Amino acid sequence: MSNTKITMGTPEDEEEIEIEDQILRDDIIIEVDDVDFGIEEEYGKMVEDLNPDEAIWDGGPSAGDIVGWKEEFGDVYVTSISMDQHVVWRTMNRLEYKNHVKNMEKLGQNNQISQADIAMLNEELIAEMCILFPKFDRTQLVGELAGIPSIIAQEVMEASGFVALEVRQL
Repeated sequence: MSNTKITMGTPEDEEEIEIEDQILRDDIIIEVDDVDFGIEEEYGKMVEDLNPDEAIWDGGPSAGDIVGWKEEFGDVYVTSISMDQHVVWRTMNRLEYKNHVKNMEKLGQNNQISQADIAMLNEELIAEMCILFPKFDRTQLVGELAGIPSIIAQEVMEASGFVALEVRQL
C-alpha cells in the first residue's frame, strides 16, 4: 500500500497530510473553508444586472438575449460541453412534453423506424425544441459532437421535473 502526500495551505502555514491510496474513494468529499477563489466577482452578478448588449462569453448570446429567454420560457440554463463550447437551453413544459410523446408514439406505431432510431430522434427533438443557443438543427448534425443531443435531452428532462431532487421515506 503506497501513501500519497497532499500539501494544503499557503506557503507560510503549509501542512502535509499523508493518506493511504486505498482509502481514497469517489464518495469522499473534501470541503475547503475560508478560501477566496474570486468566483463571486465573476459569477456573483445576475444576468439582469449586466449590460443587455454584453455577450455572456465570446461569441455567445447577449445578456439581453438571456433575459428575454427567461421572460419567455422561465428557467434558462447553460451547459459547458468544453472550455469554449457552451449550450444555452430551457426546460420543457407539460403540454410540450405531451405533444412530444404523442409524436414519438406515432413514429413507433408504423414500424418503419427502429427503436434505436426512435431513441436518438427523441433526444434530437428535445434538444431542437429546448436549445436556445447556438441554433440547433437536427438535420444539420454533420460535424457536431455526437453526444450533445443526448446530454441536453437528459438535462432538460431532469430540470423539467422528471428526476426528483430528493426522495425520503417518511
